[in-house]
Amino acid sequence: MASEFGDKLVQVAYALIAVRAGSTAFLAAVLAAQTIPVLTLTPLVSSRGWIRSRTAWRAGLTGQVAAFAVAAAVADHRIAVLACILVAAPCEALTMPFSRSLLHALSDGRQAELAKWWSVSKAGAGAAGMVLAGAVVALSGTASAFALNALTFLLVPAVAWSPRIPQDGTTGSRSATEGFGHLVAPAAFGALGLLCVTVILITTSLEGVSGPFMLARTPGYDAHGLGVVMACWAVASMIAAAVTPRRFTGIRVLLPLSGLLVALAIGLPSLGLPFWSATVTFALGGIGNGVFNLLLTRVIWSGVPAADQPHAWAAFNWILNASLFLSFAVGLFLHPRHAPALLATAAALCLVAGGACLSALARAPKAARVLA
Repeated sequence: MASEFGDKLVQVAYALIAVRAGSTAFLAAVLAAQTIPVLTLTPLVSSRGWIRSRTAWRAGLTGQVAAFAVAAAVADHRIAVLACILVAAPCEALTMPFSRSLLHALSDGRQAELAKWWSVSKAGAGAAGMVLAGAVVALSGTASAFALNALTFLLVPAVAWSPRIPQDGTTGSRSATEGFGHLVAPAAFGALGLLCVTVILITTSLEGVSGPFMLARTPGYDAHGLGVVMACWAVASMIAAAVTPRRFTGIRVLLPLSGLLVALAIGLPSLGLPFWSATVTFALGGIGNGVFNLLLTRVIWSGVPAADQPHAWAAFNWILNASLFLSFAVGLFLHPRHAPALLATAAALCLVAGGACLSALARAPKAARVLA
């Protein structure tokens, strides 16, 4: 949770550096430095079994702490900051799969309870980071954001040397694409379910890139209210994860239904809904996103065997980073005036994918509609 808080802090720092430079090229470079190493290294670390290694996990965490500590010292130099990101990103390919599988290992079979706690805490930490980021950067500059992020990562290594952390797993070679096989298995998402998840991830990523440009073209646009509208998404996401009853987290149909809410939240404003009406639609999108994150975590933790958890999370992390890279690449090269049409198209695809998944679940046996 602490690292999620720190991640939001540095997002604001990256944006401020780009604004000072007067160019979006820096943000594009940041995205490339964050995602391309994960996309290229994930198959390697998966096939070699390093994502099952406690030693490799600790090494990755140490690398992330060092990278952001150096970034705090060189925050005024864009090239040096990018170099630090290039060091931290490959570490994520090692740390993220192991961390998520570790939570599963320590859950003692209470995946539903853990998924709910994880989703609420993650959303809350992210929202707090976004809220406090502006004040931190305004008072102390971008260096303080990088320093605080390094400190949050220090909390993770403090846990990493706990005696409760399992010993290194077997590190024998496996297929680089094994994790994707676990995700498309009927016990997890299934092929159509994973397609629905991927479309939702791409749609929400596009919203993060092009959403402000789309809102700027709605009737009655108010620049001072943009932050309020965007915040509705984050706050609603956290509340939705918190109030969703634990017994509902095993109902598979909620996953595509959450995608339909996301599609409506993005699609209606892109079709010309008045600006302040977007507070309602974005709140609906946040609700959908909160339930989506909750169900997604529960499906992987409950539908994939314990020994295969790191590979499943590595595959999911690859899909997530691919979605981010695709969305930012499209946003970088597409003119802002095309943002409404882009998001309307993404919302339509989200509706189609969600509808197809709902239709398949409706025809499936009753036992296949709920998680074990």
